Amino acid sequence: MRAFRYLASGLILALVASACGGGTATPTASPAPAAATATAVAKQTCQATSVKVAVPVTPPNVVHLPPYVAQELGYFKDENLTVELVRFEGGVGALRAMVSGGVDIAGTSTEPVITAISQGVDIKVVQTYSPNISQVFAVRGDVIKTPADLKGKKIGIQEPGGFADALSRAYLKKLGIDASKDVQFVTTTTAARVSAMTTGQVDTGILHVDQVITVKKTAPNISVLANMWEVLPDYQYAVYAVPAAKAAAATTECILRALTRADRAMYDPAQRQKILDMAVREMKVDVSTIREAYDTLEKAKAWPQNEGVVKKNIEGTVASLVENKQIDKSIAYEQIVDLTLANRIVAQLGKKDWPY
Repeated sequence: MRAFRYLASGLILALVASACGGGTATPTASPAPAAATATAVAKQTCQATSVKVAVPVTPPNVVHLPPYVAQELGYFKDENLTVELVRFEGGVGALRAMVSGGVDIAGTSTEPVITAISQGVDIKVVQTYSPNISQVFAVRGDVIKTPADLKGKKIGIQEPGGFADALSRAYLKKLGIDASKDVQFVTTTTAARVSAMTTGQVDTGILHVDQVITVKKTAPNISVLANMWEVLPDYQYAVYAVPAAKAAAATTECILRALTRADRAMYDPAQRQKILDMAVREMKVDVSTIREAYDTLEKAKAWPQNEGVVKKNIEGTVASLVENKQIDKSIAYEQIVDLTLANRIVAQLGKKDWPY
């Protein structure tokens, strides 16, 4: 049973019931310490280096917090990195910035990366900030009471080819609803994806846990039609991507090590208050909503403890994109993913017993 069943048995089922739902310096590799054992894995180190990390949602949701945590808790600084978090409306924009050289690494949903690789763009997935889907297909419950009611409705997305677009199309496909004829796709800003539903600009939305909690306080007509982790049980939600030429670079290792430490900090009670304070500042949401979403995602093990990029999830995402004609042909896992550094970092920090 997948970890996100915690959501179904807790928060989400309750909601359904209630609704009736830069400058860069040259990195160097440090020598292994003299006392290193045969099993030790040496860490590459970076000279004082400025890097840009693309974060894909503005403002972030709770699931997107690890890069902010790495900044807040000094993990980037520990790696000699001066990091600018460059904010985007969604994963497509973040990925485009990385491909064009505007940022060093992009946090994004998985679909744009696979699509770009299918078109010949030389990039690689090297890590993740959240392996599994934790989002729901939310609807205006006053006009959509059953899946059949989706015909003729306005499907809310943030950007064509992005996460909400891909998941909405996958759900419609499974229902036998023609996405090109039976519905209308309407683009909103990331920040307005919830308000667009409450005002009737759109009839549906792919929402995060904290967004569902927030919207239910003021718009009880919003309900959950489907838990997307049940619709797509083998699907990779998020990844970090870099140019293929930098997939094993020292700077990339330094960035990923800081991000891995941040992922693990999400489960550390000693860091919880600092993270909550930072989250209120960055998300501009009341602390009770953040805490409720945080607790739900923690139980669901939303953030990776190890490398977090699961072969069956990547293959499931590829299959979904092919089925929905968003890419022309299947792509092998090895063409998409390079976990050289992620595995090395896990060996350095010690593997957590949380299999994915």
